[in-house]
Amino acid sequence: MLSRRNLLLGTASLTALGTAAACGRTTDGAAPASRPDGAGNPRPVKKILFDYPFTSLPIYAAITGIMIDYAGTKGVEIVLTNDNNDLTQQVTNLTTHLGSDVDAVVSFPADPASLDSLAQQYMAAGKHWVTYGGDLDHQDATLQFSFEQSGRQLAEDAAQWIQGTLGGRAKVLIVEDQVIQIGRERTKGLVEALAEKAPGAQIVAQQQGITPSEGLSVTTAALAQHPDIDVVLAATGDAAQGAYQALVTAGRPEDDPRTYVGGLDANLFALQRMKAGNFFRGTVTVDGVAIAQAVVDIPLALGRGETDASRDLPVSLVTPTDTAQIDALIEQFGG
Repeated sequence: MLSRRNLLLGTASLTALGTAAACGRTTDGAAPASRPDGAGNPRPVKKILFDYPFTSLPIYAAITGIMIDYAGTKGVEIVLTNDNNDLTQQVTNLTTHLGSDVDAVVSFPADPASLDSLAQQYMAAGKHWVTYGGDLDHQDATLQFSFEQSGRQLAEDAAQWIQGTLGGRAKVLIVEDQVIQIGRERTKGLVEALAEKAPGAQIVAQQQGITPSEGLSVTTAALAQHPDIDVVLAATGDAAQGAYQALVTAGRPEDDPRTYVGGLDANLFALQRMKAGNFFRGTVTVDGVAIAQAVVDIPLALGRGETDASRDLPVSLVTPTDTAQIDALIEQFGG
């Protein structure tokens, strides 16, 4: 299951920094936050474990680079796991760090059922647990980014394009994600908003796909049955990238005025195609800098005793007309 969960962390980020460091940097003189531990005594939050399974993604190095630098300004050390897209390894790493001196963990549980008991153990040990990208039964706080609204924003833009370009009628492929909470909510937003805003559009297929290779294979198979697909909407930017490549491979001109591909979470591929005026026409993004900072700020807020430290970060739609924003994002991606 985990190998299929190749989910982007966010979008707006600084240039990727290569292989992420194993731990963060600190700044002398910065006072760490404190929190009561299990015995009710103040205990400083000096070290945060960031556990994100999909370390092979280029964006991972970029986001962790921002995170480490920001943590340094707060006098906090960041420790990174290396789960290598493997659920067993994620469980092993988290179990190992349970006995370490980390004060908090921010973890993306690719299999919530497998990690909820670990979250409970961290909390019982006096450590804060922050769930990235969803909710667990046991957690101190959660970091989310407008999951359903992301899907709705993209589908509403596609619907407007369908109404204006195709007269309200289109054949649509949804490359969905029904595996975990973030994907299910995003997919729900895509499907429901499309039905509301473009009732003449026909969803010819909904298929699971997260990675570029999955988006490529799913779209290739759908095109074999429906070669006249007009619109592909994907729950991740990676899957949208694969869908785009499948359409081009099938002979669709990259500047085809009657094709729309869009995905949630921008990546460099999508941004460059939008800038070039190709048929990648929409992406919904969350500020990756805000994500990186929230990974640090939420545990610190918990350490100060705040009981409502969760964040649900806003998202924004980016289309080809948003040239300044596209250029800024491309630069942040190192493109």
